[in-house]
Amino acid sequence: MRLLDPVLSRQVARLALPVVISQLSQTVVGMVDTMMVGRLGVVPLAATGLAGLAVWMVMGAVGHLATGTQILASRRTGQEDHAAAGRALASALQAGLPLGLLLTFLMMGLYPVYYRLVLQGPADPLYEPCLSYTLCRISGLVPFVLISALRGFFNGVGDTRQHMRVAIFTNLVHLPLNYLLIYGVGGLPALGVAGAGLSAALSTTAGAGYFLWRAYRMGLRSQWDFHWGMVLKRATRREESPAHLLRLAAPAAAQAFLVLAGFTLFIAMMRHVGTVEVAATNVVFTVLSFSFMPGFGIGMAASTLIGQLLGAGQPGEARRAGWEAQKLGMALMTLLGLVFLLFPDPLLRLFTGDPGVIGVARLPLRLLGCFQTIDALGMTTAGCLEGAGLTAFVMRADVGLNWLLFLPLSAVIIFVLEGGMLAAFSALAIYLSAYAAILQWEYRRGRWVESVV
Repeated sequence: MRLLDPVLSRQVARLALPVVISQLSQTVVGMVDTMMVGRLGVVPLAATGLAGLAVWMVMGAVGHLATGTQILASRRTGQEDHAAAGRALASALQAGLPLGLLLTFLMMGLYPVYYRLVLQGPADPLYEPCLSYTLCRISGLVPFVLISALRGFFNGVGDTRQHMRVAIFTNLVHLPLNYLLIYGVGGLPALGVAGAGLSAALSTTAGAGYFLWRAYRMGLRSQWDFHWGMVLKRATRREESPAHLLRLAAPAAAQAFLVLAGFTLFIAMMRHVGTVEVAATNVVFTVLSFSFMPGFGIGMAASTLIGQLLGAGQPGEARRAGWEAQKLGMALMTLLGLVFLLFPDPLLRLFTGDPGVIGVARLPLRLLGCFQTIDALGMTTAGCLEGAGLTAFVMRADVGLNWLLFLPLSAVIIFVLEGGMLAAFSALAIYLSAYAAILQWEYRRGRWVESVV
């Protein structure tokens, strides 16, 4: 038996590579954000890490509008009903744009309360930079919704290159804005951490406009029969309604919100260990994001392929595509894990020159480098199951393990055993292993090939 099927591997890679490049461009921007803010000191670096997770509790959840859109668009594309794929985009916008506007105003009022609860009140040195970054960043939520809907649609129809181009454009706008607004250049005020959040919001807005322009150039109206009047009309069939799309997207959105909330609490618990450990956790997560890219991209490719193959009535091919995606993801992430294991210090020095931060981050990075193969299996299997519509199962597994295993175990290690950062990160490794095992169990049962969306 071949380790990798060359034909299927190329098919998966063709869809995954643009997603990986999109993630790479975003990761590079996150890396540059961390570098730029890291030059301001340990407190701004720690605040950016904590605030970034707090923002993505909301934006990451809303971004999973793309998951529901991709599931429907891929299934309808497999059925060769291109107009129905276009109506999936209309449903996503019909549900997402009002939701994004509502959440923008709601979170503006709730984030100050959140930080007063998570931190030690406004007197905490992390409070002001966390809040200023968050309020600036969340102002870009509505254009982010538009990007998410279009990303899900084009990924679903199999054109993952469109979001890649938009991601690169957005980040090319973001990088110079970051420099100008963080440090204050050319007469602009030096906004520090807030400047990083504001530049992200402005570049997201520019990216949304560019994505719309590209979408119409690619035949959004002529090929998929999409027009803006559809966004204002009520769907005539249940499977084309915004409510049906939200039923598919809601579990993934809840998963993103609750899992990121769990990681935010993990970082907040790390305050008990020390501010240096909070900054080190931010740096470790930033380095690890390079390994997430192939896993995420291949999982996204598997989701599209499986949706299209099930729509075309080819469950056997869908199974083969799923296995191939899992093998490819594990191979690539294992290589990156070896880099983390063997060369931690050069990677950490890219983000901070503080020897204390590097010293406490070194072993946790090596530990998680050893678990990249398992993490890859979990990420790619999740993409397979979500492509078949099993978003609720993936959500229950991830959220359940995060809140009932990872967080309690971390709390015991930090508060009861007085363990350090390495011991706390061992709880993360256990959580990743359990997640991969549960998803593999469901995948091997094989019932997902019978799902209807």
